[in-house]
Amino acid sequence: KPGAVGAPGKNGVDGKPGAVGAPGKNGIDGKPGAVGAPGKNGVDGKPGAVGPVGARGPAGPAGAPGKAGANGKDGKDGAPGAKGAPGAAGAKGERGLPGPAGKAGANGKDGKDGAPGAKGAPGAAGAKGERGLPGPAGKAGANGKDGKDGASGAKGAPGAAGAKGERGPKGDKGDKGTKGDVGPAGPAGPAGRSAEVHATGSRDVTSSMKLPAGARLDRAILRRVGDTVELALHGLRSNRRLRATLGRIPTGFRPAHHQSLVTADQDFRHVRVAVDGASSAGVSAAQPASADGLDPVSTSLVWLTTDSWPSTLPGREWKGR
Repeated sequence: KPGAVGAPGKNGVDGKPGAVGAPGKNGIDGKPGAVGAPGKNGVDGKPGAVGPVGARGPAGPAGAPGKAGANGKDGKDGAPGAKGAPGAAGAKGERGLPGPAGKAGANGKDGKDGAPGAKGAPGAAGAKGERGLPGPAGKAGANGKDGKDGASGAKGAPGAAGAKGERGPKGDKGDKGTKGDVGPAGPAGPAGRSAEVHATGSRDVTSSMKLPAGARLDRAILRRVGDTVELALHGLRSNRRLRATLGRIPTGFRPAHHQSLVTADQDFRHVRVAVDGASSAGVSAAQPASADGLDPVSTSLVWLTTDSWPSTLPGREWKGR
């Protein structure tokens, strides 16, 4: 999303107005217009009435000249002269006063997200980081197998038998005596069979797992020590969303209660591995609806069982690490 809009910057100081430039040179006068056409001649006066024929008199004086004709119309103005050269630039004006602040414009619509850029070249190796804090303590490992009992010590030579005394006559039943003090405890006897911790060792049960199309599992290891059972899955992966029942826990190893955990691959794609209670003891793996696969992960589930000790062991013995 776009970041918050920053506060508007302060208005800059207006510059001083520049000095008034020198006036430009006057343009060249236009050429005089053409001479107008001459006006029309004035109208001749009407002739006087014919007088009676008189005696031939002397020649009369010459008649007065007629009125002058009206002046002709003025000619049209000549075309404007050519544009004069521009005047020299005036000095820079002083900075004007700041104008009033304009109204804030409406927020523009958010632009569409740009396409992801090409992957950049790897950066140079960073300096070595400080040593991290110690991680949480790991899960306790399964109990090791019990060591074999040491060889029994050599039996001591029996002491010499005492001479057998003669049997005396049976005496009368005496009164019940007072309860005596408790005697010292004798040495502890060897551990009975019930004190031993049974262990099945590691059993490879990979062949009993049923995986869906596109899924693989490198190895499934099952073991029981006393009442504790562990199921370890190695290299569980899938090229599509994983959601299936992978198999069932055999009798003698079934959990008393439902068990589950969530783990993730190197791209943080999650998968939940679960084992149902003793009624069905199904092993299942399920990813979220958005998942498109799972890179190899290894994980294990540990639970307590109330099953009796198995009469036969599943799978085959596995001595790997």
